[in-house]
Amino acid sequence: MSNRPDIEHWWAVEAMIASYNHVYQVIYKTKYEVRGPIGVSIYENAPIASFHYEFLALSADSQAVMNAVRDYPLPADREYVIDVFHPAPSDQSLKDTFSRFDHEFVRTGPILGLDLPAKATTIPNNVFKATTIQQAESANNSLTSEGERIHVQTLRDKHIHSFYVKVGGEAVGWLQLVTVHPGVGYINQLYVLEKFRKQKLGTALVQRAHAQAIELGLKRMVLIPSDMAMHLYRRLGYRPLLYFSAFRPMRVSIWTKLKQDHPAI
Repeated sequence: MSNRPDIEHWWAVEAMIASYNHVYQVIYKTKYEVRGPIGVSIYENAPIASFHYEFLALSADSQAVMNAVRDYPLPADREYVIDVFHPAPSDQSLKDTFSRFDHEFVRTGPILGLDLPAKATTIPNNVFKATTIQQAESANNSLTSEGERIHVQTLRDKHIHSFYVKVGGEAVGWLQLVTVHPGVGYINQLYVLEKFRKQKLGTALVQRAHAQAIELGLKRMVLIPSDMAMHLYRRLGYRPLLYFSAFRPMRVSIWTKLKQDHPAI
């Protein structure tokens, strides 16, 4: 992946892309490829997102990115988004540029990072690592009540680490740590069952992930937070490193399309 000198923390993008694509490949057999100025995550019908392809801007040249997207052999019935990375929280020029390319703005999100200490100071005793099918399925007995699960395919992968937190003998939350990128850990999933929130269980899961990352010799962490978990990560020392904005093709209404095809209407 080429470096982006316009973005100070480009390493965080590299770690993020490598990490989540690795998980999806293990679980759903998805694919990732680089086509010049773009990276392409190929999800097809995997239950990951509402779109089938995700194009990632690896270049600061928006025109080159858009040309590569348009040249990509995308099936006619497939939907996609384009993720564009930028150093400031808001970039109106990007929105204007992609609007001219007939793409509408979807959302902007932060990518958070943390420098890990040399030694873990807290290792919670109510958080456990799932290393066997029996452990994963036992945790899933309660996690699946809210649509969560530890996928057993990941247990054999040395770069995917799943932890669950227990209350009263049952799993009430889990976290997935990915360590495929050199020197950087990525938190791909963090979830606590609704009735057990605000009990510092999410904090315990993250602290256990940090301990694992430090044990493996990693120096930094990176993640994309949900709105709900943002305050937790900020409290643990995570800070925004850069941002991404997602764009999708403008959706033309049936009425607009009729008027385009039949100007007399």
